[in-house]
Amino acid sequence: MTDAPGKKPIELWAVPLAVTACAFALFLWEREGALTAAVDDAYITFSFSKNLAQGHGPVYGHGLVVEGYSNFLWMVLLALGFATRPMSDPLEVARAMQLPFIVLLFCATFLLARGKGRGVWATLISTVAALLVAAQADVSSSWAMALETLPSAALLALGFLLYARSLDSPKLKPLVIPLFVAVALSRIDGFAPLFGIVGFEAARRWWRREGTWRDFARWAAPGMAVYAVWFVWRWHYYGLPLPSTYYAKTPLAALEPKAGLEYLKRELLESRLWLLFPLTLIPALRRSASGLVVACFVGAHLYYVRSVGGDWMPYGRFILPVIPLVAALAAWGSHEMFSALWPVSRGVAVGSALTSLALFGAVASETERHTTNPHQQWKIRAAVEQGTHVRNLIAAAHVLAPTLPSAARLVTDYGGVFAYFTDAAPIEMWGLCNATIATRGGHEGVRPIYGRTCPECYPELQPEYFHVVTPLLRDAQALKSHREVVNNVWQTGTIGRYLNFDRDFVSGRVLVPATKQALWFLQKRQSDVTYMPRPVGQQLVDYPFEPQGRAPGW
Repeated sequence: MTDAPGKKPIELWAVPLAVTACAFALFLWEREGALTAAVDDAYITFSFSKNLAQGHGPVYGHGLVVEGYSNFLWMVLLALGFATRPMSDPLEVARAMQLPFIVLLFCATFLLARGKGRGVWATLISTVAALLVAAQADVSSSWAMALETLPSAALLALGFLLYARSLDSPKLKPLVIPLFVAVALSRIDGFAPLFGIVGFEAARRWWRREGTWRDFARWAAPGMAVYAVWFVWRWHYYGLPLPSTYYAKTPLAALEPKAGLEYLKRELLESRLWLLFPLTLIPALRRSASGLVVACFVGAHLYYVRSVGGDWMPYGRFILPVIPLVAALAAWGSHEMFSALWPVSRGVAVGSALTSLALFGAVASETERHTTNPHQQWKIRAAVEQGTHVRNLIAAAHVLAPTLPSAARLVTDYGGVFAYFTDAAPIEMWGLCNATIATRGGHEGVRPIYGRTCPECYPELQPEYFHVVTPLLRDAQALKSHREVVNNVWQTGTIGRYLNFDRDFVSGRVLVPATKQALWFLQKRQSDVTYMPRPVGQQLVDYPFEPQGRAPGW
C-alpha cells in the first residue's frame, strides 16, 4: 500500500490538481441552494471597498472615517475588483474574486492532509479530506455571502502547510510569516495564528537547541514589523485601537455567558465534525511538530469561539476556518495509524482505514442538498431568507437614494446596503460602523450578538432621516398618521426619550407610481421649508400629514 523502494513517487502537483478539480466540481454542484443567499453585513465591506476604489479612501458611506470592517485585506482586494468592474453587481464581483481562494483552500487541504505520506492510502485519505471540505454546506453559504471567511480560511490552511513543509525544506521558511501576516490582515482575530506560529517556532527552536535568536529574528521580524506598521496606521487613521465592530460586540460573552458554548455545541455536533477529533490527536501524540501546532491552533480557536460568544449568521462562520485543518489532521492521523499497523497486522490496518473512511463519510454526508439535520436545514433556509431580505433592502435603497441629499445623516439598522447604494452618511444603529454607539452604547431592547444601541447618543449624532422597519416598501396608504409612522421606525420608543419626533420631524413617503408602493420615512423639520409634493425622477415625494403635503391622486 506504500510506494516500493526505488519507485518514483506520485508527482507532487498532478494529484493535488486532480483532487482540486474534483473538489471544485463538487463545490459548484453543491452551491446551487446558496445562490440566493446574501447578508447585509457584506455590503458594509463593499461600501468601504467602493469608496477606496473611487479614490475616497477606506471610509464608510459618504466619507465617514470609522473602521466598520474587520477584514482589511479582503476590503482592499474587493476595491481592486470594483475598480476594474465599477458597474457590476458587487456581490457577483466578490463571489468571482473568491473562486481562486476556493481552489487554494482545496489544494492546501489536500497537501496538508497528505503530509509526508506517499502511496495509495495517503492519496486516497487526503482526497477524501479535500472532498469533505468541498461538500460542506457552510462553505457554499460562505461563498454566496461573500464575506472574508473563505479567503481567510484558504490563507490559514496555506500558512500551516508552508510551515509544516518548511520544517524539512528550509527554502520555504521565508514564505511562512508573510502568509500568516496576510491571515492577520484578513480577519480581526487573525493576529492569533500569526503570534501563535511565532511563539510555537520560538519554543520549538529553544527545545531542540536549533539555530540562534538572531536567525529567528531575521525570520520573524520583517513580517511582524509589517503588521505593526499596519496596526499603527489604522489606529492613527480611525482613532481607535480596534475596529468599531469589536467594541460593538465585546459584551456578548459577559451578557450571554452560555452563548459561545451553545454555538460550539450546535456547530460541532450538528455538523458531526467532532467524529474526526480522535484522529486529529494522533499527529500531536506522535510528537510531530507540524501536527502539534495545527492541533494546538484548532483547540485554541475553538476556545476563542466559546469565549467570544459565537455568531448569529446562518453558516458556521467562526467554525469554518478550522474545518480544513481538522479534515487535514484527521487524514494525517489516519495515514499514520495505518502505516503503524500495516507491519503488525494488515487486517487491522485495513480495518482502521475503513473506519476512517466511515468517519469521514459520516461528516461529509451533511451536505446542503442531502442534510436531514434540523439545524443544518435551518441554516440553509435562513441563508436563503437573508438573501431575499437583502434584495428587498436593495430595492428600497434604490427608491430612497434619489430623495436623500448628499451626505444626509440617515439612521438605519441596515448599514451595509444603505451605505453602498445611497450617497448618505449613515448613522448605523448597531454601532458596527458608528464609533460613538460602539464605545458608549448599551443593550436596551437588543441582543448583544448583533451589536449595541445608544438612544442617548442621538442628539449628538444629529439625525436627519429615519426609514421605517421592514417591509420598507409597502402600500402607499399603509400608514394613516404621523404617530403611526413614528411607531414604525425602529427604536423610536427609546430614542424618543431624547428626540421629540412629534415636534421636530415630519413624515414623508417616496411614491412609486409603477407599483403603487411607497417607502415611508421621517425627516428633520426645518422651520423655513414648505413640505409640498415634488417629483424625483420617476418617483414622487410627498408629506401626507402636512398642510398641502399630500400628492393629488394619492
